[in-house]
Amino acid sequence: MKKLTKQILLYLITSLSVIGIWKILTSTDNYAWSPEGKELLMLEIALNAIFFYKSIFWLVTVNLIVCGLLQLRKKNFRTAGVVVALILTYHFFVGKVIDNKCAFHYYSVFQNQSVAEGYIVRPIEEAGYEIGPILTGKIEKKEMKSRVYAMLGLQRINYKPAIETMKRILLDSSENVEYRANAYEFLRTVESDKSKQVIKDYKLRATDSVAKEVVRFGEYFYGSR
Repeated sequence: MKKLTKQILLYLITSLSVIGIWKILTSTDNYAWSPEGKELLMLEIALNAIFFYKSIFWLVTVNLIVCGLLQLRKKNFRTAGVVVALILTYHFFVGKVIDNKCAFHYYSVFQNQSVAEGYIVRPIEEAGYEIGPILTGKIEKKEMKSRVYAMLGLQRINYKPAIETMKRILLDSSENVEYRANAYEFLRTVESDKSKQVIKDYKLRATDSVAKEVVRFGEYFYGSR
């Protein structure tokens, strides 16, 4: 009975720790330094959703790990092996579902946060690869809020499917030089034969002053990050 109580207490402490960590990580204070209008409400909605999905996912993961460790301690190696296989399967398949569920909410955080410049891209990095399709679909809209940082975020998560979109921005003469230079930087940074070819072709055709300025700024951004 005493042994069972200890095990229950261990699971309880583990679960409370997971909940506490994700409560801290999804606190609005991390993203709302000087909110305006509905920003705080939108942040709360998005962060509550992220907290729900992430805490449920990690509660299961961490408690499975505890279970596996307890089985190892008892030298039940076969059972421990089954638990490890279950953890890996759960982490891979369910993890992708959770990341997909959270991607839109991280995008909402990105759009409604009020933080210093150095932290603006953080929600994109936290969301990871799954936020890529959302950002790629948004950056072609010239009125997008924090558009430059969305482009930088795609670069940080190395989202290669955005190459075509970045190419269109780079070649669009109606675009601001800054955005074209950021698209150039993305294509210069992403390691792909396709992006290298786009950069090579653009440099060969960069004969007018604007195109040369795009290359100059693009190379500067690429070298300074």
